[in-house]
Amino acid sequence: MRKRNAWYAALGTAALAAPLLCAPGAAAGPSGPSHNQPNNNPGFLQVYDANVENFPTSTEKCKGDWEDLLFYMRSRRYKPDVYTVQQVGGRRQLDVLLKKMRKHFGETYAGVVAQPAPAPGGGACGKEKSRQTNAVIWRTSRLSLKLSAPSRNIWQVRRQLRKQCVNNSQARTVSVKALLRDRVTGKNVTAASFHWPSRRSGASGKCAVVNAAELSREITEDGYGRAQLYLAGGDTNWSTHRKNSPGTWTAWYRRANGALGGAHRFRDPVYAGCAAGGGSVAKCLAQKWTFTDGRKRRIDVLLARTPKGTPPPTTSDAVVPSFDEADQAARRFTGSDRTDLDYSDHRAVGARIHY
Repeated sequence: MRKRNAWYAALGTAALAAPLLCAPGAAAGPSGPSHNQPNNNPGFLQVYDANVENFPTSTEKCKGDWEDLLFYMRSRRYKPDVYTVQQVGGRRQLDVLLKKMRKHFGETYAGVVAQPAPAPGGGACGKEKSRQTNAVIWRTSRLSLKLSAPSRNIWQVRRQLRKQCVNNSQARTVSVKALLRDRVTGKNVTAASFHWPSRRSGASGKCAVVNAAELSREITEDGYGRAQLYLAGGDTNWSTHRKNSPGTWTAWYRRANGALGGAHRFRDPVYAGCAAGGGSVAKCLAQKWTFTDGRKRRIDVLLARTPKGTPPPTTSDAVVPSFDEADQAARRFTGSDRTDLDYSDHRAVGARIHY
């Protein structure tokens, strides 16, 4: 663990979002029942990651239809077991998401948030996105919390300043981790949610390499290394491939992806799915972009790893749900949808992560 300093005292501590006390029952989601089922298979967990952009709606300055992503998840076979999210506005906004998930999936979800009340950070979208932090969410009938001790369950990522990688100062880039127990298998799972700085805030290829290495260490430190499976989802703000060259990997990603010989030994289920498809991996991944700012980039990732000395986890059913697919799911359950509004500026990532 990197030594904590006075910055953490000023930052505040992470807080556990208490599970909503709603007994599981028939899925009474908005405008009809959920059509998917709980995953009780001991072989895998159903995992998603998304930058939820503070839940954009049609009435805000930066408009969106965030609930479409939940409708998409309902259209899949299994309910989420683990959901890592970026850009929630603290504990209060996390509770909004937990309640919505209870309504959509008919089960209780709980979560831990990096910053209960993140300091405002401004931005082009005004007050709707002024407070941002990150969270890990789990389905309580499948997983229970073993450890997410305040102050030791968070870490700040790095940005470049005068050619050095230093601690960033934004609440939105405070990462958070939780050690969970799988009620079905009895195994431990460490899950983390992270958000690296944007280019405007000091992102660099050099610091992306540092942040990847720190993520690799942090998920095993402070008591979180007692796991049989490690999950990490986040918004890297630094593409997995070099500019206009899918298949030519950036340095951080090459070191992270074990299939590319990376020392951090992570499995990327989207990469793995493309590699197993038999065609061009580069062309396949180009279709799996998660963010566009003039060019389509893959900056949102879901990563998985097993303990050192064990085979890497297998993954399956990797998805990067398009905005149209989410619109279609919303129409399926409600009969209508604002197809001109997207669920986020980022496309989510999902997969089954196998033990």
